[in-house]
Order: sequence, then C-alpha cells, then structure tokens
Amino acid sequence: MDNKGQLALEYLLIFFIFIIILSVISIPLLTDSIESTEDMTKAVETKNFLTEIQKNVKLIYSLDVGSKRTFSVYVPCDMNLNSNFTSYNVRTTLTLSDNTRKTISVDMPCKVSFNGNINYYYVSLKKGWYYNTEVKWYTSSSGERSINVNFK
Repeated sequence: MDNKGQLALEYLLIFFIFIIILSVISIPLLTDSIESTEDMTKAVETKNFLTEIQKNVKLIYSLDVGSKRTFSVYVPCDMNLNSNFTSYNVRTTLTLSDNTRKTISVDMPCKVSFNGNINYYYVSLKKGWYYNTEVKWYTSSSGERSINVNFK
C-alpha cells in the first residue's frame, strides 16, 4: 500500500475508535436522563391528577351538604389512592425506574372516601380517562359525613 492509502486507513481507524468511545460514554448518560425525565413526567402528571381531585373536593366542601359535581379526569398510570382520615390527605405511591418509591400526596379539607361508601379509604385505578368522576357529600347510615369521590 502506498503512503496515502495508509494515511486514509489510519484516519478511518481513529474516527471509528472515537465514535466507539463517544457512544460508550454518551448512550448510558442518555438512557439515565431519559429514565429520569420519564420519572419526573410521571410524578408531575400524578400530582396534577391529585390536584384536580383536591380542587373538586374543596369546591364541594365549600358548598352545602348534598352538593355534587361530575367531571372528567385522566389517570396517568395505574395507581392506588389512599385517604388518611386523621390528617385529611389523599396519597399514592409511585415506583420509579430505579425501583425507588415516591409518595405523592395532597391535603384535603375533610375526610375523603371512595366509590360510594364512607368506609372505603382505598381505591385502585387503571391508567386512562374517567369521564364521569363524581364528587359529592356522602352521609352514612350512622350520620357520619365525608366527601366521596366515585370514579366511573
């Protein structure tokens, strides 16, 4: 081979080694940043969902007993909602891409129960739209009151 062919082959070899080193460094960094971006998006969407529920609960709470409101809400991922009767909040726990768990909660002005029963403080939801979500005052047979969120 002459000198010019040898030089071109060396440049190609250096170029390919540079590309391999660049891809070995950048691909894991991109993968990590994509996963963290997806986790952050999931957390923000979940917080927005809980805030939408909170906004409607506060509206019904400020109105008189017997009030109700129907609205549509998007559930961004499969989740379990828990209502805490002592501290008046609704929370859910997300599992992130690195298998850590993050709890997201919003404060409520009163007790919140689910699916038409004052004793249901827990509900499982699937990802998707719930078009006829109903928030209303609910009174049990014993006279205890709470605001009930019914996902339909």
